[in-house]
Formats: sequence, C-alpha cells, structure tokens
Amino acid sequence: MAALAFSNLAPDDLERVRDFSSLSFNSILKCSREQVESHWMNEIAELLSNERAIGLVAEMGTTACGFAICAPLPWESALLGKSMWAIKHIGVASRSRDKNFIATGLVAEVVHRAGAWDAAFLLCKTTPSDTAIIHALESHGFSLMDTLLNFVFDFRTGGQKEDAPHVPEGFVLRLARSSDIESLVETARASFSEHFGRFHADPRIGRAAATRIYEEWIRSCANGWADWILVAMHGNRMAGYSAWKQPSAVDQRHGIRIGHLSIVGVHPDFFGRGIFGALTREGMEKLHSSADWIEGPTHIDNHAVQRGWLRLGWRIAGAQHSFHKWLKS
Repeated sequence: MAALAFSNLAPDDLERVRDFSSLSFNSILKCSREQVESHWMNEIAELLSNERAIGLVAEMGTTACGFAICAPLPWESALLGKSMWAIKHIGVASRSRDKNFIATGLVAEVVHRAGAWDAAFLLCKTTPSDTAIIHALESHGFSLMDTLLNFVFDFRTGGQKEDAPHVPEGFVLRLARSSDIESLVETARASFSEHFGRFHADPRIGRAAATRIYEEWIRSCANGWADWILVAMHGNRMAGYSAWKQPSAVDQRHGIRIGHLSIVGVHPDFFGRGIFGALTREGMEKLHSSADWIEGPTHIDNHAVQRGWLRLGWRIAGAQHSFHKWLKS
C-alpha cells in the first residue's frame, strides 16, 4: 500500500478536488454535472476564503484520493463560549480499494490540524452510506448524536395534496413583528426544552444550554437570518412559529431555486391542534413564487413532523448522521 500524504488545498487550486464535487438533494433536483461542479466549487472557494479554514488533500503518489475542509462555527462558539468547529466536507475516492485507510488518515489529520488552531469541538455530518467516514470518525472518538431525515417539496409536481390542513379554528397566522421576539424566544424554550436533537444528546452541552441554542436560533432568525417568520396566534398567545429562507444568491446564480424551512416550533399547550401543518402550508405558499423546491430536515424520531410533511406532499430525500468530538474540556 502506498504511503498517504497530505497537502494544503487553496481556493485557487480547486481543480485537484473537482472529482469530489456533489450537491445535496441532486437525486431530486436533477441538475447537470456542470451545475453540480460549478455550484460546489463556488461553495468550497467561499469556505476556504476564511483564513482560519483548513483545506487538505490526501494523496497516494500523485493521485488525489480524498479531501477535507474544516472551519470555525462562529455562531455556536459565541453562544457556548468555546471554540466550536465543523468538518464541512470530507470525502474519499469512491473507487479506491483503500477507502478505510484513507478515511482514517483524513480524520486523524483534520483532528490534528483543528487542535493546532485551538479548537475545542468538532462536528461532522455524514450520510449513512459513507461507512468508511463513519468508521473513521468513530475510531477517532467521535460520537453519534442524532440522525436527521431530509425532506424536499417539489412545486413542479403540481403543488400540495388536496387534504393539506388549513388554519385551525380559533387561530390566526401572520408575519412576525419586531415586538414578537421575546414571545418567539419563550415559545422556543417551551417547545424545545424536552427535545431530542444533537445539542440535547450531547452531555457536554447540557440540556439548559441546548435549549438556549434554540432560543437564540429563532432570535437570530428574527434579527435577519431568516427572510420571514410566520407565527400562529391563539388570542394573545403565540402557539407556534416557522422560519423560512428564500433561495440563496449562490443557488440562484446556478439556476437552483431551492428555499429552506429553517425551524418550526409549537408550544406544547397547542400540540395536536394542526398548528405545524398550517404554518408549513402558509410558508410554502409564500415561497412558491421564488422557489422550485423547499428543503427541511427533521429528527428521524420526529414522526409527527414526518407525517405532517408527507400529508403536504413532501418526500424523503436522504438522511444525515451528526457526530461530535470534544478536543478540550
């Protein structure tokens, strides 16, 4: 077996890793290879423009057999008071007979380089089919925290199903206002205090801090990260919310009009009242004119959300594991 060597990946040298290009949901989006490569190369170049980003290529001889990109997570770092990082991309040549060896070497090198940048934490998300990467992560102390199912709605197939839910009696939907921020945060606190996502699953984060992440998530959405937030009101009480993003500039530049359902929260007092479906349907209608597709993730055990999306005509487009590794106390 040839020795595995590593070299730095620079933004102006991306041709070395062009063969690793991919695009989320491409089985549904059905983009051309040219679109996939162009979009992916733009995304990689943007990531590497961060002076702290780590880009590396694994080589056997003169052949690139793997690559990885790791970058800081500024929002999470500020919130948790620790240097949080993520392996944004990692891949091994699909036809290599030494996939496990390459993957193990890549993960070890990323951990070493992130540690040199004083990172305290590493996140890595991977698909269930990436078994070589999964085994390499686990062999280097990464722990599985959760599994998400990715759903996509395709407007081109003719719209929502006829039995899609409308606004339940006694509730009103409207756009969030600046005066709603504290009510949004309170609703997030109630909705996610007993959640089972990756933040709550990590004992190093703790349930109180994990819930606070969801509170700050919707606060960030209200302060401009999302394009709009819909709220469901029951009298003077906020029953739930949903935050939406229009297709990004990069997506639109490559002819990919995919919108995003960022997060939905329903207060436990209003569970089972049809709020989730009503908020989702209204958001879909608002996105219809600017998007061809909408994507949204949910936990593999969140069967209520899955049933709600399926009733609205969404379909499963893939799955994703989340792994955490703490490099420091």
